[in-house]
Amino acid sequence: MTEEALVSVQRSPFRHLASKPAKVALAVLAAVALTGCARRTGDIQAQIPDDYRERHPIVIGDVPKTLDVFLVGNGGIDRRQAEDVRSFVETYRKLGKGPLVATLPQSAPGSSVHQTLGEIRRIAAANGVPGVQVDTRGPTHPTAAAVRLHYAQLDAKVVSKCGQWPYDLAGGATLQSWENRPYYNLGCSYQTQLAAQVADPRDLVRARPEGEIDVGKRLGDIEAIRENEDPTTKWPQDQTRINQALQ
Repeated sequence: MTEEALVSVQRSPFRHLASKPAKVALAVLAAVALTGCARRTGDIQAQIPDDYRERHPIVIGDVPKTLDVFLVGNGGIDRRQAEDVRSFVETYRKLGKGPLVATLPQSAPGSSVHQTLGEIRRIAAANGVPGVQVDTRGPTHPTAAAVRLHYAQLDAKVVSKCGQWPYDLAGGATLQSWENRPYYNLGCSYQTQLAAQVADPRDLVRARPEGEIDVGKRLGDIEAIRENEDPTTKWPQDQTRINQALQ
């Protein structure tokens, strides 16, 4: 083949057509790579936190506390419900805020309602709550005639719902079980029990101030150290066995 023929082949339009698929393939690979990066970034932002305290936080807020006092007859309330009202009123005095309200049922005999309300007011006054407000438009028990006592109280609770399993822990359908990350429900029951058992919800927010020191105990400890003695408290040890104590 002559030199002129070689030059004509190199300048042929088919040479440009052969290079286009390679350029298209490179463009597709670059787009897929960029798409994968964007999707991975979105997945990282959407992942749940590993710390169970952030995944199932305990929230403090005002919640309503209620007690339904059922109408059992025209003679007021019985001993069982009287004890319930007394305990409810004592808790209101310690932790409640705002007024103590009694919501009256609308579809009930007026004599029974008034006698039950009178007994509730008598028990409340005997336990340090002289005034009980009356409400005739609020909600009561849905299926039985009852006077509903309610007030607002500071309480702590977990906002998330326990028992949620978005994916199977040992499932192979997705790669979520391969990431070695805490599962979604981890810590939910622990946080719920902690919120239910805490005596004062404010303890979850801040520590209590230190109390006064025991001056006598401190002076005694210092004196024991000066005398080269153990300053700790010496508790007597009872070596009596249970079977010996029962004889």
